[in-house]
Amino acid sequence: MTCLSPDIEARLEPATRLPSLPAVVSELLALASNHDAPLTEFATLLSRDPALCLQLLRLANSPYYRRGSDPVICCEHAVTRLGIDGTLTALLGFTLVRDATRGPLADYWRRTLAAAHLIPAIAKVVNPRQPGELSTRALLREVGVLLLYSLNPNYFELIAKATTREQRLALEHQHLGFNRDQASTWLAQRWQLPPTLFVSHPIEQGGQQHGEWLDSICLELADELAGYCLDQDSDAIPAALYRFQRRINLDDDAQARLVDELAKRVETLPNLLASMLSPDNDIERLLVAGKQRLHGLTMSLAERLHHREDQLISLKRDNEALDERASTDALTGLANRAALEQRLEEMLEDAHARDKPLSVLFLDLDHFKPLNDRYGHRLGDIVLVNVAATLRDAIRDSDLAARYGGGEVVLALGNTPEPGALRVAQRLQQWLAEQPMAQVDQRPLYVSASIGIAQWQPGMDRIDAASLVEKADLQMYQAKQAGRACIS
Repeated sequence: MTCLSPDIEARLEPATRLPSLPAVVSELLALASNHDAPLTEFATLLSRDPALCLQLLRLANSPYYRRGSDPVICCEHAVTRLGIDGTLTALLGFTLVRDATRGPLADYWRRTLAAAHLIPAIAKVVNPRQPGELSTRALLREVGVLLLYSLNPNYFELIAKATTREQRLALEHQHLGFNRDQASTWLAQRWQLPPTLFVSHPIEQGGQQHGEWLDSICLELADELAGYCLDQDSDAIPAALYRFQRRINLDDDAQARLVDELAKRVETLPNLLASMLSPDNDIERLLVAGKQRLHGLTMSLAERLHHREDQLISLKRDNEALDERASTDALTGLANRAALEQRLEEMLEDAHARDKPLSVLFLDLDHFKPLNDRYGHRLGDIVLVNVAATLRDAIRDSDLAARYGGGEVVLALGNTPEPGALRVAQRLQQWLAEQPMAQVDQRPLYVSASIGIAQWQPGMDRIDAASLVEKADLQMYQAKQAGRACIS
């Protein structure tokens, strides 16, 4: 944990827009314009720029993208998690500064790029378990320097007299109140990044897991060799490798492979540095191009979001239509039997909770089967449709009318005691007697119904929907036995 004062943290906050290499930004914009560019090319490019790498990891490890997954610590995994849109969103807000390829800032980038370029050769031989993570850690090893430079453009002048890392740390604390290590640790906490990303100095083997100790030694070697390569002090490299071999007990065969792998990397280092630190990039042009590309991405995302919203609305309507069809009797438009069971259970739960009565009417059309046999099912369907319309007019919106099967219909009347249910049944009987439900040979066809009533009222034992319907069904059969067109 950092122990920086609130005042220092307030000063650091606006400095988190770290500068990027113009050459990397130029290549990024070219990649962004290529719709077929693979994500691996973005990962390779971003592994050469500490600021863009940090922005990428920040977004990839944010709560929205992480969602309980393990943290990502290398660019390849980050772009895979974010996808092309997320990657560009993280990167197109880049920051550029003038004179980025000259002076002390260029020296910082050379040292950082050289160490990140050499570390894969070391990891391949010594510790190949996570070479991408080691490359990222080499790139971000001294990222606190960028943060201090963003905070104070005269930073490099403040530490110009220092010749060792310890002296630079002391001068940073003297002039700024904190040093690069504290700044990078604060940044990791502020952006919720894995703290292992920022390894600024080697750790001792005692008390540390072997993997962590070995990683720190590899990073230390990469940084040391980077310095020798930049100083063109090739004579110092064999001695550094020998000390490294003895420190980790590397056998001679592995040491020989390490020398070969490093030789390949050292050979390509000058071209890499020349391309990454090219002074030929127009800062203003890159900034304008970045804004235009970000605007285009924003508009594209907005258009796709609008299209996705339209799709979701259409899908919701389709689902609602499917739900309605699944719960509705296709002929009458009343609820079907499955919907009756579910809705009646809900009405009963409400009645039990509120201590209110609930009545169920079981209605069966009299002589409906002979009617179908005599006049055909088409006429029977017309009768059912018209009876259903009559029933809907007889009940409230909060009540339920459901076709149970054949000529059977169930009505559920919430907050209705037995006298109220009886009045509804009598009104239905009267309407059926007065209103024809079909025409046969231009003559009106009237139908009657036998109705059974069952109810639950406060003070009774709890009852489920199926049992209440069964009780109403039994009452309906008693009405049939009483001569039909009766209420029981």
